[in-house]
Amino acid sequence: MSRRRLLVTAGIAAFLVFLVALMPAAVLTRWLPPGVAVAGLDGTIWSGRASSVSLQGRAVGAASWSCRPWPLLAMKWSCHVMLKPSGGQVSAWLSGNFHADEIEARDLAGNLPITFFEGIATPRGWTGQLDVDVAAARIAGGLPQSAEGKLLVRGLTAPGPGGALLGDFELTIGEGAVGTGTLTGRLSDLGGPLRVRGTIELKRDRSYFVSGEAAPGPGAGPAIFDTLGFLGPPDNSGRRPFTVEGTL
Repeated sequence: MSRRRLLVTAGIAAFLVFLVALMPAAVLTRWLPPGVAVAGLDGTIWSGRASSVSLQGRAVGAASWSCRPWPLLAMKWSCHVMLKPSGGQVSAWLSGNFHADEIEARDLAGNLPITFFEGIATPRGWTGQLDVDVAAARIAGGLPQSAEGKLLVRGLTAPGPGGALLGDFELTIGEGAVGTGTLTGRLSDLGGPLRVRGTIELKRDRSYFVSGEAAPGPGAGPAIFDTLGFLGPPDNSGRRPFTVEGTL
């Protein structure tokens, strides 16, 4: 290809990217996946905000984004996205390929109230704060396929009269053995009335398995002892083993 033709081609491509970058944000409603709804759109496709975002009819807060237009030349996209639910916010760099059902996330960080997950991952009535610090993750089919980072739960409080404070807990996330397709995590307490240590496994078939041990810590009140009683009698070290498994 001659130098002149190459320059013309590059100019046309740059012009097309420029046009796409200036499209109003309202155009996004044509490309949203099923179950996702937005309202109050403002700005453009590549730099805008929505006053309200909902997933499967569940409001998740306001959102804003700022995207890089040049990856379009390679049929890819890359955007910095921020979600602001009530009482928290979380942001990340998200990227993907228009031909693949995968999303790469980097620098995923923020904090969310535990109540944000009611009916999804936690029963109603639990309170606390979740801090997210994930360096990288790959998501496909709505589930994380790989991830590296930490989740910290602060001030976890159980439902019920008086609300028993359980303490702070940390989940360190990583991949399982190469080729197994399993995402693993190590769960531990950071001190407090409830002592916990265990492991979590999430497989690509959406099945999960949690195993560990729990024991009362210093200052544990009657509510914690009553809760631990459901796990059965303690072993010689005073800990009670537990397992939880199911499918998401």
